[in-house]
Amino acid sequence: MASLSGLASALESYRGRDRLIRVLGYCCQLVGGVLVEQCPARSEVGTRLLVVSTQLSHCRTILRLFDDLAMFVYTKQYGLGAQEEDAFVRCVSVLGNLADQLYYPCEHVAWAADARVLHVDSSRWWTLSTTLWALSLLLGVASMYQAARAGGQAEATTP
Repeated sequence: MASLSGLASALESYRGRDRLIRVLGYCCQLVGGVLVEQCPARSEVGTRLLVVSTQLSHCRTILRLFDDLAMFVYTKQYGLGAQEEDAFVRCVSVLGNLADQLYYPCEHVAWAADARVLHVDSSRWWTLSTTLWALSLLLGVASMYQAARAGGQAEATTP
């Protein structure tokens, strides 16, 4: 019963709901893809799981339509990263925040084009938003790597 309460509590938050939708979507994509490719007798089930995965992905895209304000507030609070001791981490984090700020509107335009709200080519906007997303991920990894390296060096010099 405690695990059921924990799940219900997690689902009450946006982040918890997003994590569940993401995990379910990726699981459906993985199992569906394996069934379609490796088990011809189960390919119909696999195809259905791939459809569910696509719909869960669309759900996450629509929910992200409301992330702009929270991301803007976070970026404004972070500013130019004055609280960061490492200049590389500061610079990479600011660039990551910039990529995130550009990502959301690009994804919104792509979604609106797919929904036929806007009359533009969605593929270019999806490409741009995916590129910004990948850039943000790479910058985040670089920042964490540098911070971990700097933290390890600080521990090594501590008596």
